[in-house]
Amino acid sequence: MRLSVPLARVLALVAVLGAGCGSGEKPAPVVVAMAGQTVATTKLLYIAAGVCNAARQAGTNVEAARSTFFGQSHDGIHLIARGLQDIDRDASAKLLETKQKVEADFLAPPPGPQVAADLRALAAVTRSSLARFKVSAEACPPT
Repeated sequence: MRLSVPLARVLALVAVLGAGCGSGEKPAPVVVAMAGQTVATTKLLYIAAGVCNAARQAGTNVEAARSTFFGQSHDGIHLIARGLQDIDRDASAKLLETKQKVEADFLAPPPGPQVAADLRALAAVTRSSLARFKVSAEACPPT
């Protein structure tokens, strides 16, 4: 039997949510309502991981870090900030200010360790921002 795409997504969501039943723990959300849209938790975690990846790269290759940041995380951070606007404007502002510091680093690159430090700061703010949506991102591994 072939299912329609929306029905298949609903059934997949029910299967994932049902996996946590009986464990005593509340399962992580699979999707999050954010900025007027539904966003997959995996997409949000991918955005957060991109900031950590860029921080890791920045110590040795600022251009690779720039590419990773803008290719994987930049637009998503704007999405997270828009979502925060509805629940915590101060947190949204902090996220955008921290992101702007990283963007400034890429315009006139300071030494790699400074870019990496600013990216790690952005990763921490991104992680706390996602926590507001009950999404738990891993901390960046130590460098």
